[in-house]
Amino acid sequence: MLNGARIVAAALTAVVLGSLASCGGQSPYCAAVDENQSDLDTFLADKSDAGITTYATAVTSISKVAPAPIDEQWTSLARATQGVLTAHDDVGFALEDMKNEKARTALSEADTEVLNKAYKRFNGTTPQRKAVVADVKKACDIQLK
Repeated sequence: MLNGARIVAAALTAVVLGSLASCGGQSPYCAAVDENQSDLDTFLADKSDAGITTYATAVTSISKVAPAPIDEQWTSLARATQGVLTAHDDVGFALEDMKNEKARTALSEADTEVLNKAYKRFNGTTPQRKAVVADVKKACDIQLK
């Protein structure tokens, strides 16, 4: 009987220690948001290829660890952001050149259409962006800007 008591005591100790460890640490999702918060909050502050690349990397890394069902919203954001990067790459036009009206008007109609489609898809993610901000506040107690 003493052996049985030791096994029960060991099992209880493992459960208690496991519970205490999980209370003190962040979930992988919250840790990813915390790690990328600055990049999320300063999205396109410099309106450059580097700025949108940083944002795309952040939302992609979070989408990989986000729990269901919010993972769908993060994945939509990641795809739309990557789509903008791909569109700029495909037409050979840097995001920072969008500020230059002369450069913009020199784009072909086809290139302008490629960029416009990518931006429309990204701009269509407003509901997803609102959803992830609300979820991060609720699940992680992190306030995104």
